[in-house]
Amino acid sequence: MIQFEVDMPSLRKVEKRLGDIKDKAPKVMASALNDTAKDARKRLAEKAMQAYTVKSGKFNKAMKIKKATSGHLEAEIRSRGKPLNITNFKYSVPKSGAKSQIVASGSLKQLVMGNIRAFKGKNGLIWQRRSADRIPIKPLKSNSIPVMIGSEKRVYGVVEPHIKSDLKKNMEAEIRKILR
Repeated sequence: MIQFEVDMPSLRKVEKRLGDIKDKAPKVMASALNDTAKDARKRLAEKAMQAYTVKSGKFNKAMKIKKATSGHLEAEIRSRGKPLNITNFKYSVPKSGAKSQIVASGSLKQLVMGNIRAFKGKNGLIWQRRSADRIPIKPLKSNSIPVMIGSEKRVYGVVEPHIKSDLKKNMEAEIRKILR
């Protein structure tokens, strides 16, 4: 969960800039926070798609925005999800065994545990046996969307400075809109 909120000094600055119509300050701040949340969700999805080979539609479905209101000046981007199947990423299944690439900067890696190779089942998933016996088998999974987005090194850590600058930019735009 990613949260950003407005503190009292920021609210006071906006009230001062609005002058006689300072009672509209909470509405201005809420609107700026909501615009920033939309921009942040878009940036997070774009950056995650650059860092990982997962298909794009998964990100927007996994991230929901809880909007700010004039009484509650806090916006949240909530991300939920289970680990994704390997087939949601770049993969191939040659006769030598299944290969996948999770991180975009990497390459296709052989999916092997010990000397047991992974394979593609009739249902389209990538499976791997746990021992030399035929059973048990387990579908292979990778990171969930929240884990990918929360990556300080690859996604959130890169996007966070942009979120702060977007909030300032959106506050200025909302103030100008009200003052017109």
